Amino acid sequence: MSGRLRGRGAGALPALGLLLLLLLLRSPATPGITCPTPTSVEHADIRVKNYSINSRERYVCNSGFKRKAGTSSLTQCVFNETAKVAHWTTPNLKCISAYQYNPRVVTAAVAIPVTVLFVACLLFLLVRCRLRSRQAHQPPGVEMESMESVPMTTGADARGEDTEIHLHGLGGSGDAEASRGLSEGPALLQPERT
Repeated sequence: MSGRLRGRGAGALPALGLLLLLLLLRSPATPGITCPTPTSVEHADIRVKNYSINSRERYVCNSGFKRKAGTSSLTQCVFNETAKVAHWTTPNLKCISAYQYNPRVVTAAVAIPVTVLFVACLLFLLVRCRLRSRQAHQPPGVEMESMESVPMTTGADARGEDTEIHLHGLGGSGDAEASRGLSEGPALLQPERT
């Protein structure tokens, strides 16, 4: 037999060593032993492709849920030598809602539109008050009468000279008449007659 190994060359020894190593690392002799159905995880499903010893499978969180950080979706079929039974490792997976309630987000979502509405109402009221205050402080419009509609009235002063009636206290005997309300309109200055 040693002659046969010599004839094959040095490459046969490493191949034989590799074969022995694989046999030693192989799972314990558990022919026909398989794992039962894996345990259920809340809000997750698992599709097992292989129930044999050392097979690994992953849970998948249902729609609308996500894996919580720090948890694992991996499980493995293992053989318990003491109990002589195969089982899946206990997963520590936690599937949480993908739409978690966050009070800060809700507060911001409500506070921003309310603040914008409040500022808009405040600006509207300020503009309205400003317009009203401008209208209240404006003097009433002064209308000018045309020259044809104002009669020209004259009177005589103490010296007997013709003067115009002054409505605003500019002198002359017409002032007395104007203060008594005898004048019909504003007086106009007339050139003196000589």
